[in-house]
Amino acid sequence: MGKNNRITDNEKKLLHVIETHPELSIKELLTHTTYKWERTVKRKLKQLKEQEILSGPFYVLNYSKLSKNSLHKLVCTVETNQSYETVIPYLQIIEPIWVYPVMSPHKKVLTAAFYSTDITAMEDILQLLKDNDIITDYIARVWHSKRLVECANLFGDSNPSLDNLLTPCELPDMSLEYYDIAWNECDLRILPYLEGGEKLIEILRKEKNLHRDWTYEQIKYSRGKMVKNGLIEKKYLYNPFLPEQCAHFQLFLKTDDINVTQRALYNFAKGARVTKQYVLCEDWGKITCVSHPLFLKDLMSKLDSIDAITEREIYPKRAFPPGRYCSGQIPEYKYFNVETQTIEYPYHVYEEKIKERIESEQLVVQESAKKLVVPEKVRIRETEMHT
Repeated sequence: MGKNNRITDNEKKLLHVIETHPELSIKELLTHTTYKWERTVKRKLKQLKEQEILSGPFYVLNYSKLSKNSLHKLVCTVETNQSYETVIPYLQIIEPIWVYPVMSPHKKVLTAAFYSTDITAMEDILQLLKDNDIITDYIARVWHSKRLVECANLFGDSNPSLDNLLTPCELPDMSLEYYDIAWNECDLRILPYLEGGEKLIEILRKEKNLHRDWTYEQIKYSRGKMVKNGLIEKKYLYNPFLPEQCAHFQLFLKTDDINVTQRALYNFAKGARVTKQYVLCEDWGKITCVSHPLFLKDLMSKLDSIDAITEREIYPKRAFPPGRYCSGQIPEYKYFNVETQTIEYPYHVYEEKIKERIESEQLVVQESAKKLVVPEKVRIRETEMHT
């Protein structure tokens, strides 16, 4: 990194190339940069990762292609009057992909993501939490499209206008893809490792420790098969600035026309120094952004001035993994049935575990209340003091 705590122009070019062409070798990367030596490229990539600007390579799951039955992804916004320490363990019972708090001046708010094979059962569980005052309210939105990712143009405007938000444009295909090939045990076992960015040799070692005797050729073939058939895609991602100079937030917006909403998603901060991921959630659009704080500061007022946007919600992140109140894990796909090629989540088990925890905590509260009973002599003295 440069001495002035900034990303240099040469580093910016390197980040652009590796994100656009994640399959390039170090030797091939060198030809796209102004560096003279392969060792310099290696050192720069190592530095950028240590600075938490660059992450990868890892593989992104095209989840709708995983199973014969429908697998959905939900993003939930949860409000609560309870402490985070109380609420998060309940959400963890439902096996979230991630959970983290967002900033709110009046309420405690968490956002969480889940895979689901039964939306109704999932909402019943959230309602169970609400009925028992674990949470006070929730919004569950289902992904209805592919998620598209655009890393920042590091030479672009860090505080772009939204003047062209609704400008007509050629929209990318955001259609979900569907299951079309059988996945075997080896495919499913190594998938979480690939999502986590593990190298094949490390995957082989860890699987052997679990007494699974795949060969290197087997796991290499599985990875190639999943890439070829569109289940996973190799990715690098980078932040537009040093981590301490970034603002992270989720934006939900809605218009009266889903095509206009999709246009807004595509045009939002296009070509700017903003990293974004966007997806359609039913009739809403969702954008996850990393930007300069100044862009976030004025964003709501900019959106308010656009009449076509009928509703908008912004949730700035309060904390990040591995920070306090953050949790997340890559799913192990343990509920995938190789024989039927389907996945079913055990909602009845989740429900029972939640009820057991509620009953257990109620007992603890009752026991604590008994211990706080004021002795008779103390009550007499208190009465005397107020007479």
